Amino acid sequence: MPLPEIVTPEYSTNLPSTGEEIFFRPFLVKEEKMLLMAQEGKDKKEITNAVVKVISNCVKTPLDIKQLPIVDVEWIFLQLRARSVSEVIQLNLRHTKEGCEHLNKIEIPIQDIKVNVPEGHSNILMINEDAGLGMKLKYPNLDITDKVDVTSAKSEELFELITLCIENIFDKENVYNDFTKQELDDFVGELPKEFLDNFMKFFTSMPKVSYDLEYECENCKEKVSHKLNGLMDFFL
Repeated sequence: MPLPEIVTPEYSTNLPSTGEEIFFRPFLVKEEKMLLMAQEGKDKKEITNAVVKVISNCVKTPLDIKQLPIVDVEWIFLQLRARSVSEVIQLNLRHTKEGCEHLNKIEIPIQDIKVNVPEGHSNILMINEDAGLGMKLKYPNLDITDKVDVTSAKSEELFELITLCIENIFDKENVYNDFTKQELDDFVGELPKEFLDNFMKFFTSMPKVSYDLEYECENCKEKVSHKLNGLMDFFL
């Protein structure tokens, strides 16, 4: 006699980058095991791969997870965790004050974790205002971060990161999105130096999942402020 079928509930959320509604189920024992094994290893790549696999398994809406902006991946995972494990994340944070080093147990309600979009942020970068020349940038996805470490990109890697993040180039007359890699490399190579500063401003102000944490150290009673950003801060 076959075993009875286990029916899992279905939930929805909206992607921060587009507002698109997606549907998902909670993760199961097999997926929890996958995440725990990755967490124990504390290897960033293994954790990312496990998260991608779990999201791919659980999201019912057709999506290419590795093509999503990183903020979408972080958001989906947090919603999955809230529906699968608990709506509260428990973290162990060490107070790094000299003479204390106490490991504090902190609880964070997932509903209080928001997507932070800094004031003035834009994915449109103008190159020449008079000519109406500029570019529209796309947010780095996991495919891009597999190729370039966006947190410590050196000059050559930064050049590659710029080309990977360009969605289109435009002027007053046209939008250009049909170009070869060589044409794009040549175009980026001709950009004025100050453009790099504007690109870094775009990158450092990208929307991200974040939480401003304030707590009192259980040991020394000092008040501590700590900003949590991104998947690794919440996962580890």
